[in-house]
Amino acid sequence: MHVEARDGLARQLEASGLDLGAPWRVLDLGGRDINGSIRDLLPAAKWTGLDIEPGPGVDLVHDATLPWPAGFERFDLVVCTEVLEHVERWGALLRTASEALEPDGPEALFVTCASTGRRPHGASGGMDPAPGEWYENVAPAALADVLEGVFRFAVVEYQANPGDAYARAQGVRRAVAE
Repeated sequence: MHVEARDGLARQLEASGLDLGAPWRVLDLGGRDINGSIRDLLPAAKWTGLDIEPGPGVDLVHDATLPWPAGFERFDLVVCTEVLEHVERWGALLRTASEALEPDGPEALFVTCASTGRRPHGASGGMDPAPGEWYENVAPAALADVLEGVFRFAVVEYQANPGDAYARAQGVRRAVAE
């Protein structure tokens, strides 16, 4: 993870007002460690890494654009860093992230992604996307629209240099049982 994305995530975590030293149960969505970990930002947390393929930091292999399975564990926080630009159905991924959050917890999601003006890059750390690999920068307004449809609170920060969006959202909009 490049330093600007790490700093953006750290700012969003700090701004959330959550106790960053608490033993949160955290889902690291897209958690394969390709170019550095962010897990030290929540040092007491119990981390579960989820990715579409196995690798370092991955505890659970699952396509996160599919709904969260009923029998899967739920989490206090979801962190998704540098993933959305590599997923064609990234809106579905954010909805799945909301489903993975424990209803009685803080229901908080933290996101970093490549945005307007960022050069395309590969999902596995390459300078360019591999042949057949999806890539598209995520516009800050599009990210805000999806988050606001899924969460009661969302904020998106855009940084033109390097072309990143950093976001946090909290309070899942859940269907009311009739």
